[in-house]
Amino acid sequence: MRIFGFGSEMRGKRSRRYAARAFAASVAWSYLAIGADASPSPHTPPPSDSPPPATSDELVERARALFDAVVSGRAELADPFFFPREPFLPLKDVKDPGRYHRQLLAAYHHDVRDLHAQRRSWDGAAFVGFELGTPPRWVKPGEEWNKLGYFRTFDAKLSYEIAGKTRAFVVHTIISWDGRWYVTHLAPIVHAK
Repeated sequence: MRIFGFGSEMRGKRSRRYAARAFAASVAWSYLAIGADASPSPHTPPPSDSPPPATSDELVERARALFDAVVSGRAELADPFFFPREPFLPLKDVKDPGRYHRQLLAAYHHDVRDLHAQRRSWDGAAFVGFELGTPPRWVKPGEEWNKLGYFRTFDAKLSYEIAGKTRAFVVHTIISWDGRWYVTHLAPIVHAK
């Protein structure tokens, strides 16, 4: 079957490109004609002009999970705040994104345990709040070995109270996906010299 009369007689780069565009247009028009759902997939990144909200109940809940992980020393409790593996695989433009995700998650768990070890006792520690750091910036595809764009912010602050004093620790890198913020680096990245 030929679409728009294009068949094997089409030759050359320009003809193939035109045929591909025509085919894509025909598929799009077909969806519109039959009333197909054109809504984005649940893992469609946000458009570059709309970062996720700077604060929300679910963001605070996941930040509280990170705090609970630091207090208890049980790093896996912080996993809901870490960037999920499923969207990470198509997002990153690296040789083995699954391996890279495992490395980042292992570093995250290590950093949680390091934060836990910074205090002799966490008795009486209470979560106070969480706020994003730098203004979110759109990271275009290709900027950070990524195939898709996302918003990024540095140096978020998680505040807590202990022994009558308010303290905080920094969450180094947070990126957006699917209308939410996720940690990719709890501590700054240290490159070997």
